[in-house]
Amino acid sequence: MRRDAPHESAGAAEGAVDALAPMLATLLTDRSAMHVVVMDPAANPHTASSDDAILCERSFGKPASWAADYASYARAKARVAWREQASLRDLLAHRPERLRDDLIRVEGAVCADGWVVAASGAQPWYDHAIATCTIALIDAALRHARETAASEAT
Repeated sequence: MRRDAPHESAGAAEGAVDALAPMLATLLTDRSAMHVVVMDPAANPHTASSDDAILCERSFGKPASWAADYASYARAKARVAWREQASLRDLLAHRPERLRDDLIRVEGAVCADGWVVAASGAQPWYDHAIATCTIALIDAALRHARETAASEAT
């Protein structure tokens, strides 16, 4: 579990989601739909509701013109990965018995380094890649903040 202060985690998550915008503009040229959900790494899936555990979320593109409710799909993916503390790709491939029949069964939520991030709006493999990128960007932002604070302290 991460030990970052809540405001540091929230700021890093928001910054990471902001950084996705130019990448998504290039990646999703054939469609303008993407929703990303970042779960709070400090929230306990045994005691908190998944709705209360959402640290930040963002829609990209034009939600009014979306062919489906990608925000709802991203939240559903996040809910399962957060509760199971596992990426949907891993659950689908290696532990499908942990998925109830009423749960979403498509990849696009990643659990890594204490973070759970879900994405929806593209093909499942792109959703997975976007969630993975988001986690890497969050980790980079947190490390940058720690390194900057350490160098300023000396």
